[in-house]
Amino acid sequence: MASDVAAAAGIPESQVVRFDTNTAPWPPVAWEQTVLDLPRLPANEYPHPSNEPLRSRLAARFGVAPDQVVVTCGADEALFLLASTYLGPGRSAVMPDPGFSMFRVVTEAVGGTLIRVPVDASWNVPLERLLEAVRDPSVGVVWLCNPNNPTGLLLDVGLLEAVLAAAPDAAVVLDEAYAEISGTSLTSTVLGSPNGVLVRTFSKGYGLAGARVGYLVAQPDIARIVESVRLPQNMTAFGIAAACRALEDQTGLAERVAMLVAERGRLEAELRGRGWEVLPSVANFVLGRPPQPAVEIAAWLQGGGLIARSYPGHARLNDWLRLSVRSPEEDDRLLRRLDAFL
Repeated sequence: MASDVAAAAGIPESQVVRFDTNTAPWPPVAWEQTVLDLPRLPANEYPHPSNEPLRSRLAARFGVAPDQVVVTCGADEALFLLASTYLGPGRSAVMPDPGFSMFRVVTEAVGGTLIRVPVDASWNVPLERLLEAVRDPSVGVVWLCNPNNPTGLLLDVGLLEAVLAAAPDAAVVLDEAYAEISGTSLTSTVLGSPNGVLVRTFSKGYGLAGARVGYLVAQPDIARIVESVRLPQNMTAFGIAAACRALEDQTGLAERVAMLVAERGRLEAELRGRGWEVLPSVANFVLGRPPQPAVEIAAWLQGGGLIARSYPGHARLNDWLRLSVRSPEEDDRLLRRLDAFL
C-alpha cells in the first residue's frame, strides 16, 4: 500500500508516513544493542520451544509462573489462538463497537459470530447492554480493549469486574496493547479471575512492531490450552532477543513514552485549533472529527503521502479519522498538509 501511495503522490516510498498503524516513530535504543548481538545469535538453531528466556522474564515481571505466559508472533497471533480455542461455528464473541478491528477478523476466521455492543453518546461501553450480550450461552469470548482502539479511552474497572462475573464460561480477553503508553493497567483484575486473559505486545510502547512479539498471560488452565494449539517455533531468535533487550530497558521506555505523551498533547491542541473535535486519548493516537468531510481529508492527506485511518460507512465513525502520534517533524508535515487543504 505504501508503494502505491508513494507512486500516486510522486514521492519516494521512504517519505510515506503511516499515521494509521499506531507504531512508534523510531525504534528503541535497545534495538541497536540487539543488532550488535546478531553475529552471536544461534540463527542456525530453532529458538527454545517455549520461547525462553523471554517467557520467564515476562512471568517474573507479572509475578506469575512461566507456564501462565504464552509468547506469540505479535498480539494478533495471541488473539487468533484464543479465537481458535474458544470460538468456531455456532459460537459467538462479544465486543464493544467501535473496537479493535482484529477482533472481528479472528472471530470470523474461525467461523464464529460477532456480537457488537455500540458505545453510548459519551463513547463509553454501556454496562447493562454488554452484560446482556455476554450472558448468551453461545458466547465463548468477550473482547475488550484498555484503552479502547480507536477512541483512546480507558475501560472502567467496575465494568471489567462485572463482565468477568457475568461470563464465567467465556474467556474475557483484555487487550492492553497501549498499556505502556497509557500508564494504566487492569492487570490485577483480569489475572485475578479464572476466566481472564491479558494480551500485550512489544509493537507499541516498546517500538518493536517489526520484530512481531506479543504475549498473553492467564491462569494456568487457559494458558495450557492455548499453548497446546500454538505452532512450535512461532518466534524468531531475533524477535526474542530484541524483546528481552527492550524489556530490560525500562528507562528508555519511560523516555519514549514521555516524548509520545508530550507530542500527543501538542497534536491534539493543534488539531483543535483547526476546528477538529478530538477525544481525550491516553494512547499514541488520537481520534478526531475534522470540520470538513473525513473522506475528503483522508484522500487529501494520502495525496501528500500521509496515510490516516478512516472508517467509511461506519455508523459512528464515518466522520472521524484516527491519527497516530508520530515525531514532531512528521506531525508538522501533517499539519502543513491540513493547512494547505484549507
